[in-house]
Amino acid sequence: MDQVYLKKNWQKATNALEKSDYKSAISLLSKIQKKIPLESGVQFALSEALAGAGKLSAAVRECRAGVEIAPHSLEGWLHLGRLCLAIEDGPGALEAFLKARAIDRTNLHVISGQAEAFAMAGDFDSAAKIFTDALEIAPHHVELTIALARTYDAAGKFEQAEGVLRDACRTSPDQISLWLTLGFALRGWDRIEDAQDSCEEARQHHPDSEELLAQAASFAYELRNLDKAVSLYQQLVKLNPDNPVVQNDLAQALASLGNHEDSERRFRALTESFHFFTKPWLNIAIGKKFTQSDPDLKAMLSISKQAALPSDQKMHLNFALGKAFDDVKQFDRAFSFYRKGNQQYREQINFDAGSVKHYFDLIKDAFTAEKSKRLCSLGSADRKPIFILGMPRSGTTLLEQVLCAHPEIGTAGELRDLARIARTFSMTASQPWPACISELEQKDISQMASDYLESLGRQNSKDAFVIDKMPQNFLHTGLAAALFPNAILIHCVRDPLDTCLSSYFQIFPGGIDFAYDLADLGHYYRCYQNLMDYWREILGSRLIDLRYEELVSSPRKALQPILEKLDLPWSDGFLSHQESIQRVDTLSLYQVRQPLNKGSTQRWRNYEKHLDPLIRALEG
Repeated sequence: MDQVYLKKNWQKATNALEKSDYKSAISLLSKIQKKIPLESGVQFALSEALAGAGKLSAAVRECRAGVEIAPHSLEGWLHLGRLCLAIEDGPGALEAFLKARAIDRTNLHVISGQAEAFAMAGDFDSAAKIFTDALEIAPHHVELTIALARTYDAAGKFEQAEGVLRDACRTSPDQISLWLTLGFALRGWDRIEDAQDSCEEARQHHPDSEELLAQAASFAYELRNLDKAVSLYQQLVKLNPDNPVVQNDLAQALASLGNHEDSERRFRALTESFHFFTKPWLNIAIGKKFTQSDPDLKAMLSISKQAALPSDQKMHLNFALGKAFDDVKQFDRAFSFYRKGNQQYREQINFDAGSVKHYFDLIKDAFTAEKSKRLCSLGSADRKPIFILGMPRSGTTLLEQVLCAHPEIGTAGELRDLARIARTFSMTASQPWPACISELEQKDISQMASDYLESLGRQNSKDAFVIDKMPQNFLHTGLAAALFPNAILIHCVRDPLDTCLSSYFQIFPGGIDFAYDLADLGHYYRCYQNLMDYWREILGSRLIDLRYEELVSSPRKALQPILEKLDLPWSDGFLSHQESIQRVDTLSLYQVRQPLNKGSTQRWRNYEKHLDPLIRALEG
């Protein structure tokens, strides 16, 4: 009877596993385990079910029990190694993969896992050697090639990573994943134009690839080639008419292009056709002002109560509802939704305040007063660039659009060129950035300045002065000052609580991982503030502090120091900048379309009772 019972339940359990019904599988396998506790197959199956249900620690425990029963099970040790990697137990993963390699030294899954374990432990050299050895066994193995490139990337060996991928693309041009990885790697190294070129080359080999078409569209959008981005997204929509993500991307590109009616129409159509896809609601919320009886607010609340709404979609809706309740001045309710949205996003990322402080200290150690003075003496005399920098949500976009109302000032948008130039130089230097600035010579500075101006000219060649509005350039203020000692550097400063709260109320495109927790925001802001104090000490009057509060209340007074530096007269267009607005990203669409006003000053007071973690972190 027991044998029939066990066989029947085992079949039910394996069927449940195949259907990803992990709850049923766990229940059935636990019953079987009580009957036959020393059966490794049951332990491994139970471990798999627990892992599928997200109970990783329990899965590790059951898998360890399995390999104790069956110490020669290759699959058991391999599964244990993967589980240890998932819970970031580097030593446990290394031990498991070493046991597996003792059973089969040529198994590529085992080799790859062992290399990943070394990489997790920070031993990138050992990881790279293992991947390299594995590629001798399987010289054109795509996953191993990509893993080796990513290992070099993690080790900061960007030139080697690029070389691995480019060689692989040359020898195996039929492998789309290699091209995609190369494109995204170049993008990650702030070489967005090189990424675009790589993508175009890949599309010559794979003209029908939707993945490469999507990559090309995203690169065009980031490069502010919005007409091209719209065209590419339109092609994607034709190929994927039932894909809401692609349709949303097209609508966002149209919004950035200034086609607000068309973009809103598309966002609303998406809300009607895809009820559980909530990104369009966030885009609608960003672009409007809600009222108490707003039907959009009622619709979003109704959707938020749906039990079947996926977690990631709840996140976007929480931010949208936060914006709506902020508009109607129900601040406690607004903060409740914002807090939920931020908590959901924060679970997806890993922000380390200690690493941020360490890197900011490295910048200050590298750019000493003496070194900065030497570098500035080597820079270009060109005055064309206007650098606008500061914390996100500090008024950089507003200042950009106000200044662009002057007939001699235009914008190139948010350029990643300073970061790219720094990274490129470090690839051939003997030290990483920023320590390697001591190796910069006249020829390097001249090449960097020429490279930057060439990129600036591709974005805007018609205006006498062109704005680079990349807020995070505060990290590269010393480099900007060295390359262009006659250029103007404008630091946007806003009330710290308003700045941080405004960041907390956004979902950023990426790379701003400090914004989803109030304490993280406070720690990051203090690091930023200390760095800006240092730049002021080094650069003196070259760095102009422009206060957001003064810009919206006394624009003539706020802008006068900038105009004097540029030798430009006042323009009445500054006061009606919204009538000649240039392209902006969707996060700021609504705000910068308004006349200058003080509506966003002292906003933090509406939320003061919720801000203790932020205030404590700011105070240190």
